[in-house]
Amino acid sequence: MSDASVQPLPAILVVDDDDGMRHLLRRMLERAGFAVVTAAHGREALERIRTRTIDVVITDMVMPEMDGIELTRALVAEYPGLPIIAISGVHDWSNYFRMALRFGAKAGLQKPVSPVALVQAVREQLPASRPARQS
Repeated sequence: MSDASVQPLPAILVVDDDDGMRHLLRRMLERAGFAVVTAAHGREALERIRTRTIDVVITDMVMPEMDGIELTRALVAEYPGLPIIAISGVHDWSNYFRMALRFGAKAGLQKPVSPVALVQAVREQLPASRPARQS
C-alpha cells in the first residue's frame, strides 16, 4: 500500500474554555480514532479552522471572548455545511440547545458527556467519505 492511499484521520475541533474538559474530550476522541485540534474560545477556533481542514466542530456554548452561539453563526456563514455539535453544562440546557440548532448546529450534548454519546454524535456528523479509524 502506498502512502498516497492512506487517508488522514478525520479532524475534530474541540472548543471549550475549560482546560480539563478540552483535555477529556480530546482523549475520548483520540481513543476513538480521530485527530483532534483544540481551542479555548471561538476566536481561537476560527484561527485554527482557517489553517487546516476540520471535519466536525464540537463547541461549548458558554465561553469568554466569543461564545458557542457566536462561533456557530460565524462558522455557518464562512463554512456552510461544516457539522457543528453544541455542548454545554448549563442548567437550562434545552434553551441553549434550541438556540444552537436555530443558528446552525447539527447536534447537541449535555455535559457531562459520555464517551459513547460523544463518539456516536461525531460519527453521525462525519461525511461518509471520512470514517474514523475503528478501534
